[in-house]
Amino acid sequence: MSTLTEEIVAEVRCRSAALPHLPEVRTVAISLGYTFVELSNETMGVCFTPRSESASCAHYPRAGTLTQKHVLDLAELMLSANPLEKSVGIAAVNAVSQMVMDHEPQNYRFAKTDFLELLPFEGTDARVGMLGNIGPFVPFLLKHAASLVVVDNNPALKAGIHGNGCIFSRDTADLADADIVIVTGSSAAVGDFDQVIDVAKKARFVGVVGPSAGWLPDPAFRRGVHAVAATRIMDVAGARRTILEGGGTPHFMSYGRKYTLLRQAGL
Repeated sequence: MSTLTEEIVAEVRCRSAALPHLPEVRTVAISLGYTFVELSNETMGVCFTPRSESASCAHYPRAGTLTQKHVLDLAELMLSANPLEKSVGIAAVNAVSQMVMDHEPQNYRFAKTDFLELLPFEGTDARVGMLGNIGPFVPFLLKHAASLVVVDNNPALKAGIHGNGCIFSRDTADLADADIVIVTGSSAAVGDFDQVIDVAKKARFVGVVGPSAGWLPDPAFRRGVHAVAATRIMDVAGARRTILEGGGTPHFMSYGRKYTLLRQAGL
């Protein structure tokens, strides 16, 4: 069986064939917090930059070659075993996905409410699991859920029960009993996505959220995901400047527009 990542890349390559043309790659940047691929038609795709394991000042051995590639060749890097290449691939996939969705607006159902308002809390007995620590979500989830487990491999987050009642873990198996599962888009960059989808069999709602989740959502919907929330960069110059200066989501969100796509009936 193919992985979700493989299906996303195949979907983008197939669906982009119907576009009038694909623009040239203008800039590729692997910055501290985020990676982006900017195209000549003022489209930008972004992705979380995984932590580099390099022991020297050189983090990517083929630096200087990426901008010379076709955008679909960059998209194929989403399949790379190299985390930094994977983040470039996801950013390229996200850029092309924006163009496909613009070309086929009838195929997508946009939510009219914020992502958090879609979560199916029934009373206060819902157990929530989150892959990746989305700090701004935690107070809301603790208020509405019976329990909250966050799985994150960030060494700065100590495993165990924190003072606010949130449980931090390193093991995705701890999401198995969750009624609601939230997956960060950046999980695609670190390779945890398929594992979580397999683990979350009991969940009545699975949502993916984050700027990295700008890919075509169809493969995720076919696997049971209910909603995919991402961000479209509207002010490319502003986002470029902020990301290159080491900024993260809180810094470049003002240059983008959030959106949430819902799975349509029949998928």
